[in-house]
Amino acid sequence: MKRYLIAISAMLATLTAAATGTDSIGDILRQIAANNLTLKAQAHESEADVLDIKADNALGGPSVEYSPFFKKGYSGVVESELVVSQEIKFPTKYKDCSRLAGMQRNAGQQQLLKQRRDILLEAELICLDIIRLNQTLSMLNQRLTGSEQLRSMYEQRMEVGDANILELNKVKLDVMEVKALVTEARNERILLLQQLQQLNGGQAIEVNMTTMPEFAAITDYKSFEALALANDADIKTAEASLKTAEMDMKIQKSEWLPNLTVGYRRNTEEGEPVNGMIVGMSFPLYSNSKKIKAARERKQSAEIQVMQSRQEAEASIRSRYQQLKGLQQVLDHSDVKMMNESIALFAKALKQGEITALVYYEEINNIYQKLQRHIDLHCQSTKLLAELHKNEL
Repeated sequence: MKRYLIAISAMLATLTAAATGTDSIGDILRQIAANNLTLKAQAHESEADVLDIKADNALGGPSVEYSPFFKKGYSGVVESELVVSQEIKFPTKYKDCSRLAGMQRNAGQQQLLKQRRDILLEAELICLDIIRLNQTLSMLNQRLTGSEQLRSMYEQRMEVGDANILELNKVKLDVMEVKALVTEARNERILLLQQLQQLNGGQAIEVNMTTMPEFAAITDYKSFEALALANDADIKTAEASLKTAEMDMKIQKSEWLPNLTVGYRRNTEEGEPVNGMIVGMSFPLYSNSKKIKAARERKQSAEIQVMQSRQEAEASIRSRYQQLKGLQQVLDHSDVKMMNESIALFAKALKQGEITALVYYEEINNIYQKLQRHIDLHCQSTKLLAELHKNEL
């Protein structure tokens, strides 16, 4: 699956030093597309709908009737009647029903594509959240390593009387807090991996990446919106349903045409056979008008659904694009490199005795909160881009 380019924020180079997995999000989505049980079930359901229409459009079985007649005082069958008949729809009905089957197949395929897109988008958003947690864990592990080193240093200082118990307790409390944050992030990651496994048909899957995927920058919103609406799976599904409803209404209007009955008839009276033919017609005089009204209502409903799908798609694209612009402005003002340099400078000042542990943690915790916020906003902006590009899945 193709991935795209975007200029979205400064790279989290110092926070993503851990080795990344060999799998890409595209590889993961391909596995889910092949293994997802909902998609497999929907594919069978769509084919069943088409087969139902084809079955209704096939010739019914011939009818065979045999009637023997008996008479008092006469041995055996006095008279008998054999009737073999076949009911046939008006010829144009078969052609229209065949077209309806083709439209139903297309509608089913569009519904399947829509469901596939929604499931893959859900999986992609989960992957992005896992990447966010991988980045967070990378940052927390670095923070925990530094805090444990400081705890060891302050324990040594306490032995020589170069530090007080308040400073040592502050270092220990920070180690405890970071360990709790690590546990929370790991638990959240486990839950997300379980959701991803469920989407993958119950097969376990791992996400080791620590960098967000890149998407194409939206430089011309009007062109992007027009292309996105033209490819939107919800709109295409609604339009396919509308075409099916229009064809169904045409078929119902043609139901006034009679059904034909043809057949063979054989009468026997005291051993003398008489052969003949059966030709008949049946007219749906009473039920047809109600069926036409029902088909018209379904057509009007489908037209409204097309309008609603288009309006919802336009509103969704516009809203996400505006959110993305706001997030990009915030991220553009976030200097990750400077924050990491500040962490190193504060650690150096603490070790050289230029500041106390209390001052150090007051400043350092503030910086780590900003780094975490940057990771969260970066993930949020990437998820917005994924949603904007969802019809490319």
